[in-house]
Amino acid sequence: MMNMNLIEVLIIVFCLIVLIILVSSMFRLNMPRRVNLEGIEDPKTAEAYDRISRMPQFKLIRRSFVKKLKKYCTKETITDIGCGPGYLLQSVSKEFPENKLVGVDISKEMVEKAKANFASMGYGERIEFRQGAADYLPFDDSTQDFIVSTFSLHHWADPEASFKEIFRILKPGGQMLIFDFRRDAQRLLFYLIWFAQNVALRIMGITAIRKINEPMGSLLASYTKKEIGELIKKTPFKDYQIEGKLGWIYLYGKKAENAL
Repeated sequence: MMNMNLIEVLIIVFCLIVLIILVSSMFRLNMPRRVNLEGIEDPKTAEAYDRISRMPQFKLIRRSFVKKLKKYCTKETITDIGCGPGYLLQSVSKEFPENKLVGVDISKEMVEKAKANFASMGYGERIEFRQGAADYLPFDDSTQDFIVSTFSLHHWADPEASFKEIFRILKPGGQMLIFDFRRDAQRLLFYLIWFAQNVALRIMGITAIRKINEPMGSLLASYTKKEIGELIKKTPFKDYQIEGKLGWIYLYGKKAENAL
């Protein structure tokens, strides 16, 4: 009888702990922003990032992003800023088989990794990769049709200047679709990322990413929905929409048809 009572007490305590975690996970985070690294130059870290990017959860995110992209984009050049190893462009290419694709990344290691990932896929001149920073893009004025970016905004050293650069290189009527974490995410995402970084990646032996505090560093370096709004108001974009989700944000913007 004594043992049964003890077991019942332990079950109740366990259920209460689970309940507290579940309830607390519904509240949004309120943390100061922590600046993250701007690019990955270490070959081992680049390889680890490439490996993580191939995981199913990131494939689902890319699939969701492309689904949203289809609402706006037609037969245009699609330029990915912060392209990393190029997997977003691979997903985009399947839904936009006639579009020219361009990837830009500040990291030479990532540009080379992206080129290698596309080398045997027969894209030819349809795809190209360039090294460049978001606040100093390697394109002439009014030359790009559609800008995309995922999980890159929080890495940009000067996001205001970067948005102005995007506006500069877009053709009149050109568009952008940006996807990133939101720092004011619900705590559930924080718990999941903590588990991924401190348990899952350790078990998988992916230590190079953990050494640079990823993926938690990206979440803590990301912006709140309010901060994104304040940033975009300082840029030439007048036609824009900010869509906040559970733990991420979509930012859509369009350059006016009569803009220079």
